Amino acid sequence: MLRRFAGASVIISTLDQVLPQPDQLCGPFSASVALTAVLDEDAPDVTALAVASGSAIWPVEVASARPPGSPRLTDGWDGLPRAASTDTAGTTAAGLAEGIATATDHRVAVIPIRGPGAERLRLLLARLADAQFRFSLLANVHTAELTEFDWNVGHFVTVWGFDQAEDGVAIADTYRELGDPNMPPGCRTVSTDAFASAMSERGLLMIVESDDHDAALALTRSLDLRHDVWSV
Repeated sequence: MLRRFAGASVIISTLDQVLPQPDQLCGPFSASVALTAVLDEDAPDVTALAVASGSAIWPVEVASARPPGSPRLTDGWDGLPRAASTDTAGTTAAGLAEGIATATDHRVAVIPIRGPGAERLRLLLARLADAQFRFSLLANVHTAELTEFDWNVGHFVTVWGFDQAEDGVAIADTYRELGDPNMPPGCRTVSTDAFASAMSERGLLMIVESDDHDAALALTRSLDLRHDVWSV
């Protein structure tokens, strides 16, 4: 049975209202959705998070950066710097982690979890389902591992549940086209093995209220997880 994390309902509801993401801003977009599970009010919007995270935009149309059939949106681009190349466009994990803390006036803390691997990922998600603190979980993935069509980019999604029996991870993606018709808009489940593989050179960003930082860090350390930030 799929166990929803404590903040799943607000994540799902918010996602339905804001889909799809602006082009090249999957990190700030997913963070803005994820933060609604941790902050009662005044969660920063995509543009505020993009500015705080140092996001940069490649202004030329690159259709392959989006899933087939998805719309191109440029909302919020006016206030962002231009990238020197397509390779430097978007938002780094380190920038996003810092930007989340900055844009929320440090009301939240971000704990990076680098490439947990399938077994530790299962343990982490099972433990988080019973966590006594509020949290949200961003995953930085490589899309080629998670889609059946030709889409090959770095990407951020929000994790909102875990099905131990079916060994599946529930994610909120950034385009309606990526959702399962039998699930809320933009949402689907992926196998734990595939999800872990998609994060093999990347990882997770756990967002918690600042007062819960020590408890969340203790949980991750009990699973012997790495806490350095990746650079791809």
